[in-house]
Amino acid sequence: MSSVRLRGPRATAVATAALFVLGGAAPALATSGGSLPHHVHHPAPLPTSYTIPGDKTYPEGIARQQGTPYFYVGSTNDGTIYRGDVHHSATKVFLPGGKDGRVSVAGMKTDRAGRLIVAGGATGKVFVYDTRTRALLHVFDTGRTDVFLNDVTLAPNGDAYVSDSLHPALWHITTAELKSRTVGQPLRVGVDLTHSPMVYNAGFNGNGLVVTGDGRYVLLADYNDYAFYRVDIRTHKVLRIDLGGAKGISGDGLLLRGHTLTAVTELDNPDGQIAVLKLNGDYTKARLVSTVHGHGMHSPSTAAFDGRDLLIVNFQFQITDPKLPFNVVRVHAR
Repeated sequence: MSSVRLRGPRATAVATAALFVLGGAAPALATSGGSLPHHVHHPAPLPTSYTIPGDKTYPEGIARQQGTPYFYVGSTNDGTIYRGDVHHSATKVFLPGGKDGRVSVAGMKTDRAGRLIVAGGATGKVFVYDTRTRALLHVFDTGRTDVFLNDVTLAPNGDAYVSDSLHPALWHITTAELKSRTVGQPLRVGVDLTHSPMVYNAGFNGNGLVVTGDGRYVLLADYNDYAFYRVDIRTHKVLRIDLGGAKGISGDGLLLRGHTLTAVTELDNPDGQIAVLKLNGDYTKARLVSTVHGHGMHSPSTAAFDGRDLLIVNFQFQITDPKLPFNVVRVHAR
């Protein structure tokens, strides 16, 4: 999922692109074979775009809270967290920026207990809030300044894993730590990537990540190198996923349902790119099913599932004169 990104040597500058204005029902996501996974339909047409306040917001991460109509989006610029209702086109401030030392946020997820878990980027911290009361529950701190906590994923057992774009580590928060009454806690390394096949170079490295349905593996994108890795949570063994020769596939934000991996990025594609890959049984190989551009994407960072649809954040990073208002767009997957 997701970050304020330092460009690597292979990355191109993001050009300002005109926003494709959506109207009526959400556009169908046409694919060149296959389709994005889906679960349920909403009973009525929903907005195709959700506006986010502010002219310097640069929203990056998104979390769709199951069992509610809500989703959450965060500002990389000042750490403000916004909440939206999927039935309404406007979002509102949920947590003001700067509070609790939250001056910038990247990826985020909500868990079954109603907690919002937020990666704090260069702060080196993960912030956890109660979505019902807005209370700060935890601050997990790496104690480091050479990090960029980028994205968050949740395992079936409730553990959280956090990617780091600058420091070769996969960070880990246990369910017990999330349930603890202690607010300030250390953020611990789950897997040390220093001597793994995933080599950290200049620029942003670890980015989008997901946990497999069996809870055994984390699939982690190396944003800078157009690569994906399978990290074994138990043995810490790291394998590069064979993409079958597919080129130009990068993972700023990742989503996984079953063995279908969806990667969202704007790297080399200012209009946005959704890549749908089918993984084999042990997640060591992937076949590119389809690549999609446009559909209201405008330098996007990541996405969240909302039934059959994707809610895609238009980050517009490095665009000095961004198209306003900032927004989240809905793309329907057939």
